[in-house]
Amino acid sequence: MRYFCYDELVDPSEGSCVVTVSEQEIREEYYPWWYEKMCKKYGKEEVDENWSFEECLEDWVTVHYAWRVNAIYDDEEGE
Repeated sequence: MRYFCYDELVDPSEGSCVVTVSEQEIREEYYPWWYEKMCKKYGKEEVDENWSFEECLEDWVTVHYAWRVNAIYDDEEGE
């Protein structure tokens, strides 16, 4: 499973916090919206033949200025 982080503005006076999400969360929460928009723009057949979740993921990373992380650690365990 891949994980990604991005900065989310909490409050202008407090700054931002780093949010970590899994590839699965992106697939469940962002992909349906992205897929619908791509089908409207290019047509379902075009999207189904030539595009995949990887293109969606690339878009999500770009939009969120996200970066991939190699490991997720439990704060209490350190592992």
